Amino acid sequence: MTVLTYIHVLALVYWLGGDLGTFLASRYITRGNLGVEARQTAFAILQECDLGPKLAMPITLGSGFHLASNYWSTLFPPSSALIVWAVVLIWLSLIVAQHLYHAATPKLSQIDLILRCLLAAAIAAAALITWQSGLPTYIALKMVIFAGLVACGIAVRFALRPFVLAYIKMTTEGATPATDQAMTQHLNHCRRYVWLIWLGLFVNAALGLKVITV
Repeated sequence: MTVLTYIHVLALVYWLGGDLGTFLASRYITRGNLGVEARQTAFAILQECDLGPKLAMPITLGSGFHLASNYWSTLFPPSSALIVWAVVLIWLSLIVAQHLYHAATPKLSQIDLILRCLLAAAIAAAALITWQSGLPTYIALKMVIFAGLVACGIAVRFALRPFVLAYIKMTTEGATPATDQAMTQHLNHCRRYVWLIWLGLFVNAALGLKVITV
């Protein structure tokens, strides 16, 4: 139990910390007073920082569900924790593969997207079903918020697509006011979802403390 709690908390730390590093690095990519090479360096830093939150999300799911199965074994049988960890391992493998093998990214990204959509729906449905069966409201809410975080991550992915196109144009044709404006506009749109993710993490951290003190 103590190890699982430690892993769960550590995942939150890496999630928030990595997201902050990604957020700060993104601000340098759109700076008009920086050259293309400097912006490429900032983009490389962004990608490395972003790996932490990407890995933290599945680990948060696995450790959180395992903890729930320990507290409420009648609602979450121990065998279900093994199934969730198996899904988590698949999810982690997809994330690492996308990070290492960029040539295969489009196909892996599509699989990853489908998995995230299914998980968001499944977690929200599980929260409703178990809440109706006696799961404390704050735990059901924690699950719903996590499903929302997954959904926000999906939204970030779609919001970043036009940004990436503008970034590629900048690196191949040179920086222009038009590409700078496009990247800034799309990043600002993306940051709305990032702020929602941070808010959700803050709320879930508070709900998690309630579990520990019960």
